[in-house]
Amino acid sequence: MKSRFHAFVLAAPLVLAACSTTESQWVKDDTPKSEADQALADCNYQAEAATVTIGANSRPKTWGDAIADGLASGVERGMDEAELIESCMKAKGFTR
Repeated sequence: MKSRFHAFVLAAPLVLAACSTTESQWVKDDTPKSEADQALADCNYQAEAATVTIGANSRPKTWGDAIADGLASGVERGMDEAELIESCMKAKGFTR
C-alpha cells in the first residue's frame, strides 16, 4: 500500500501542472461572451452534481490509503467533470 501512496504523491505535481494549462474559450456564432460564460457555468454545475459521489464510499484502513484514495478520487472526478463539461458545451452548440 505504501508504494501506491508514493506513486500518487509523485504523480500529483504532474497532474496539477497538466490541469493548470490554459484552454481556448468556448464560442458560438453571434453569441455574446456573457451567454457562453452562463452556459459554461451551467455545464460546470451539472458536471459537479453528476460526479459528487466519486470516492464517497471509500473506507481506507490507514492514513496512507486515505490520502492515496483521496488523490485518486480527485483525479478521477476532475477527468470525468472535464469530459462532461466538454460534452455539455458541444451539445449547446459551442466549439473551441
